[in-house]
Amino acid sequence: MTEVTEFVTLLAILLGGGMIGAGIMKRIKFPTIIGFVIIGMLAGPYGLGIVEDVELINLLAEFGIIILLFTIGLEFSIEKLRKAGMKAIIVGTSEIAIMFFLGYITAFSFGWNHLESLYLAGILAISSTAISMRLLRDMKLIQTKEFNTVITILIVEDLVAVLLLVILGNASAGAAVDIFGVGQMILQSLAFFVISLAVGIKLIPKLMEKINNLDIPEGSFITALALGFGMAALAHFLGQSTAIGAFLMGMMIASSKHSKHITEKVLPLRDFFVTIFFVSVGMLVNIFVIPSVVLISIPIIVLAVMGKFVGNFFGATVGGHDLVGASTVGAVMVPRGEFSFIIAKQGIDTGTIRDSLYPVTMLVTLATMLLMPLLLRALPTLIDKRTYVPEKILNPLFTVGIFFRQILSSQQGISKLSLLLKKQAPKFFINLIVVVAILAIIDFFKIDIINAIKTMGIPTLLEPELFLTVISMFLITYPIISLVGKIEYIVGVLSELMTGRLASSLHRNIVDKPIHRLIRNILFIGLVLIMVSIIQPYISGIASMSFLPLLISGIGLIISITLIVDTIFVFQRISRTHIMDTLLKEDEYATKDERRENEY
Repeated sequence: MTEVTEFVTLLAILLGGGMIGAGIMKRIKFPTIIGFVIIGMLAGPYGLGIVEDVELINLLAEFGIIILLFTIGLEFSIEKLRKAGMKAIIVGTSEIAIMFFLGYITAFSFGWNHLESLYLAGILAISSTAISMRLLRDMKLIQTKEFNTVITILIVEDLVAVLLLVILGNASAGAAVDIFGVGQMILQSLAFFVISLAVGIKLIPKLMEKINNLDIPEGSFITALALGFGMAALAHFLGQSTAIGAFLMGMMIASSKHSKHITEKVLPLRDFFVTIFFVSVGMLVNIFVIPSVVLISIPIIVLAVMGKFVGNFFGATVGGHDLVGASTVGAVMVPRGEFSFIIAKQGIDTGTIRDSLYPVTMLVTLATMLLMPLLLRALPTLIDKRTYVPEKILNPLFTVGIFFRQILSSQQGISKLSLLLKKQAPKFFINLIVVVAILAIIDFFKIDIINAIKTMGIPTLLEPELFLTVISMFLITYPIISLVGKIEYIVGVLSELMTGRLASSLHRNIVDKPIHRLIRNILFIGLVLIMVSIIQPYISGIASMSFLPLLISGIGLIISITLIVDTIFVFQRISRTHIMDTLLKEDEYATKDERRENEY
């Protein structure tokens, strides 16, 4: 078979087979992307072997990634991010940060190295824009508040995903990654990102305007594609990902007033290559490795589903949704997809992470895609308000979200919260940076310090490496205590704000202590996760005490579970007061008024 015939046959299998799989999935009401991936797995070199040229499959997958990121850049603009509002940016960034930390800690607990843990965290942190958007359109929810919320969160996630690709790409280029090295790579990556965007966003719109004035019908479209591929090549030449270059050029062109016309022309091309991308991704999965990663994938899948749902449910509640709306947003944001595959493929292509991460990614993405329709029917959502899950299970999280919404809806609350953040946030981050800096410096000079201790014959009761670790923990004790103090202060202010907002002077003493404990538990769970994610990688290099990372993870888990259990008891105590009923009724009235306004 000639090369041309082989290529045409491959396209026929990719497109024809993909549509067959998509049609089957559509009939049983599952995301069509699952059909693309499964057909690829069956037809690929690890399945029936219909297509065996792995290099050609990789080339098509890479081309699909470039087109996909280019169109995402075209649909993304700084103006859209500005319109999304600070609240949406905070909510989107917060839920990504929580999911990223949970993913990193989980991977490291499995014995994965720093880089592999970062890749898994990135894979779990980003939802699928393609699936979420298509699902909302299929459910005819385009004109709803939930659609607007999902759009704003996805805008933030797309930007974070691109930054993750840049940072992880540079991290993979290093022979080894430590805390100090990661910081340096982040600065290099962000410098490339910011400088390219700052220069291009001024020049490219002017160029597109001149091309449009030539009055060539396809001039803008062809020029846009040429610039996209050119920027991808430049990014590769400078040691960055080709997909990042395409995304940046898409963002630059999006600033042009002709971007809408160009986007309409590119969308059919995107649909063509997105199909090729997902089918080729399936072809690259070694199905024989899947049984060996099923057990490790189960806890990752549970974490992926629960983490995304809880983070987005809470964020949507703070953003003004009722329980049904927040549950809809949470369920729609669960599936992982294109960015998870792109991040995993980038790591595998560099050869710096284990090959088993790819089938793990496949199982996680397929499971989250399959579970999403079930969640939409099992939970109270706009698809089916009947629920198999008692609403009282969601009420604690919903109520905490309303607490924060009440603060943000008050002008006085916003002023006090802004003042609190201006005063305490810099101090908090300075102490956090001090902790990271101490560990990074000691880790960087660890070998020199240990050699100096041995050479000078300094007496230590412990092994030099273990002795140095004890010293490190001692040095970070003060900034950690300071962090605890800052959080206690923040808890006190937030508690006062919430108590004053939700309770009269007669009930203030009844509500004050439970609310204080509730906020304290939530913030301290976050602090525990941050500390575990910082300390765990540092102590993993102690060969004589290899159990330490697992011990630290276990301690963090025990503390977190204890705080969660205490939070449940606190919530039950609050629910026995009149505050809970009043709060839920106020939210119900506000939601009805808002929907009535939207109808008119």
